[in-house]
This record gives sequence, structure tokens and C-alpha cells, in this order.
Amino acid sequence: MFSSKSEQTEELPKEFHDPHQEKMTEDFIERQQHVIDDAMNQLESDDEKAKSEPIPTPPSHYDAGEVEVTELLSENEDTEDHSEMNVVEHLSVDEIGDHLESATVEGDLPEEVNF
Repeated sequence: MFSSKSEQTEELPKEFHDPHQEKMTEDFIERQQHVIDDAMNQLESDDEKAKSEPIPTPPSHYDAGEVEVTELLSENEDTEDHSEMNVVEHLSVDEIGDHLESATVEGDLPEEVNF
């Protein structure tokens, strides 16, 4: 009765330790750092390109050039009106042509639908 029973102790299974885990972790960190470095280099190079002098665009024929403020405020009627430049008037639709005649409707029904 007073004898001791040997209690069965459950042995926990040993946790698996991958011998390659450390190497894989180091490789992963190295790849991530390489991606970050590439991205930062790309961003820095974009900044350098953006900071360079902009290429001047030639003024269009709408541009009157440099104007003095006194010329703008004067009531001189010799000013040139640029609002009608490059306006094309079509007297008839026939001269425009039928370039949309063969166009197809995509993503919609080609005929009216009644509910």
C-alpha cells in the first residue's frame, strides 16, 4: 500500500531545430537589405534627375512674350487678340468625313433595350 508507484512522466518531444535556419535567416536579411538599397538608390537617382534644370520649352505662337505691366493696364486698343487663333470652323459635316462609320461599340449593347 505504501509502496510508491512509478508515475509515468510524459516526455515532451524535442523541438525540431533546423540546422539551416540561421543561414536561411541571414540570406533573407541580406536579400531584403539588397532590395532596400536598390530602392533607395533608385529614389535618390530620381531626385537628382528631378533637381536638374528643366528643359525650356519654346513659347507657342499664343505667347506674346515679355510684357510690361504698364502695357497691360493701359487702354491702348492696339493689343492683339489671341483668342481666335487655331480655330477651325466646319461649314458642313460632310467635309469632316465618315471616319467613325466603321466604329464598333464595345462594352455596351449595340441597340436600345426596353424594360
